[in-house]
Amino acid sequence: MNDRIREKLSILADAAKYDVSCSSSGSKRKNDGDIGNASNGICHTYTEDGRCVSLLKILLTNHCIYDCAFCVSRKSNDVKRAAFTVDEVVQLTMNFYRRNYIEGLFLSSGIFKNADYTMERLLRIVKNFE
Repeated sequence: MNDRIREKLSILADAAKYDVSCSSSGSKRKNDGDIGNASNGICHTYTEDGRCVSLLKILLTNHCIYDCAFCVSRKSNDVKRAAFTVDEVVQLTMNFYRRNYIEGLFLSSGIFKNADYTMERLLRIVKNFE
């Protein structure tokens, strides 16, 4: 993974943590950054039968045309901005999946130009996994 992708992953995984979607693994283990520790956007959730599932949880972008007071990605918030391309999300997800780091993807996004443009990009990502 090149440095630019790593930087985007760091920014967009950190911004995604505000989307309430994944449970904590409940682990008390400290993440010291070694291989095998969940980090950089990998979160844990549970299936109905109690199985723990690892997901890559990222934003497509934290750029947003809206200024919602509750949102960390709001237009007026002074945060470092980043955006993945469709191909970057697909490659990143597949690389993590092939290495058995994740079993799925939780993808959210700020709104680029408008909602339709953003949704088209999200759908292009999904169609790459069909």
